[in-house]
Amino acid sequence: MSGNHSLLADPQVKRALDSAKTGVHGDITSVDIVCGAEYPPYEGGPMPPWYADAGYPFRHLGAQGLYVIQELLGDIEDVDADWRSLGGDPNLAFDDWRAKIRCTRGLANLQLTYASPPAPSQVIIHGTKRVLRVERSQSKRAKAFHGLRDVVRKRVATIPPGPVSVEHEQVMHWAKKVARAADADHKARLATFSVSDKVPFLVTGAAGSLGKVTVKRLREQGHRVRVFVRRMPETAQDGLEYVFGNLGDPDAVDRAVKGAEIVIHAGAATKGGWPEHKVGTVIGTQNVVDACKKHGVKQLVHISSMSVIDWAGMSGNGAVCESTPLEPRADERGAYTRAKLEAETIVCDATKAGLPAVILRPGQIFGGGIPLINGAVARNAGGRWVVLGDGKLQLPLVYIDDVVDAISNSIDKQLTKGEVIQIIDPESLTQDEVLSIAGGNKPVVRVPRPLLFALGKLSELPLGAIGKPSPIG
Repeated sequence: MSGNHSLLADPQVKRALDSAKTGVHGDITSVDIVCGAEYPPYEGGPMPPWYADAGYPFRHLGAQGLYVIQELLGDIEDVDADWRSLGGDPNLAFDDWRAKIRCTRGLANLQLTYASPPAPSQVIIHGTKRVLRVERSQSKRAKAFHGLRDVVRKRVATIPPGPVSVEHEQVMHWAKKVARAADADHKARLATFSVSDKVPFLVTGAAGSLGKVTVKRLREQGHRVRVFVRRMPETAQDGLEYVFGNLGDPDAVDRAVKGAEIVIHAGAATKGGWPEHKVGTVIGTQNVVDACKKHGVKQLVHISSMSVIDWAGMSGNGAVCESTPLEPRADERGAYTRAKLEAETIVCDATKAGLPAVILRPGQIFGGGIPLINGAVARNAGGRWVVLGDGKLQLPLVYIDDVVDAISNSIDKQLTKGEVIQIIDPESLTQDEVLSIAGGNKPVVRVPRPLLFALGKLSELPLGAIGKPSPIG
């Protein structure tokens, strides 16, 4: 960190430190700190330092906690730290950190967590007379870390210019020591996963529901498979080789595609706002296409979505085919539809330029852990199902095993001319029919489509101001 040390500068923490120094709480014997932060959104390209460096969270956020602990308990004599992945921020090598700190006047515990957002932000100061607890509210936490976001974006130097205090040197010594140990641990773990020069199949999005079932099918057929995922597994599965990274990172995608004969691109963003979908789906697909062209893959199987077509406009007007119009209101349908449409366009353009590829458009996939009721069917709000439209919209449902069958068939038939194949079950069900099957006894509220689209547009401005996507779309 720079000399700002934003946790020390937080008004609530400053008041607590001033109060502790008065002696009203007695002698301070121990301190417990739990904190976390939201890093700036990843926008694609080379991974930023907070994701590229495994030890970054402790080197920067951990240092803030150490400054407070040192202020209360004196010189730091030892830091015993541990780290692990709990499935929080998938781009972080380690999203849960625990450290026990021994100081000249007592012991402290420091936890950094990104595993269960919103992260808590708490300082507990134990005195011989009373305990002082500082619960920093979410709004104040956001303000406290606003400066951190600017620091991270600008990548300021760890050591501030000018004379450096002994206290600062001590904190940074321990922060760097823990961070370097985590960096080394991560590097050693990565070294346990080897990648061959050539492999028959690469599956992106292999940690997702469709990706998992696809990989399972390929392994059952006896194929060796390379998977592109963001997190390391506890143990490698037999017959799989792993490349780790984010689809938005062209270097990581290039490493994954290099040597693969057939690429099954099932990776895409499934949640978040436009920034997440743009990186995970649009930029990710561009990176996959670029790498496939560079390395001369035999076939790209691109998993698109039937959300890219004007399904509502086609409802009741016959079978969907390759000439069915695309969704004319993708922006209003939401980030997922918009991103999928842009990604498919990238692949279509590449096939016209010679990339051997096939485009599969599954309908609304269910099974394999994917529920039958999703946002296209209805949304759960206050114990009720909220249905977009009159409930008579026919849904393009498809079972997950049928999608995997289509992937296998497109490979067996060597479809590489940019074919676009729609994949849905022959029997169409309406929203109301799906709710009658799987919706239980909840009451149903129907909202006209134009009204819901208008509400979605109106909500974008105020929610965008606080960094949240509209829930309507």
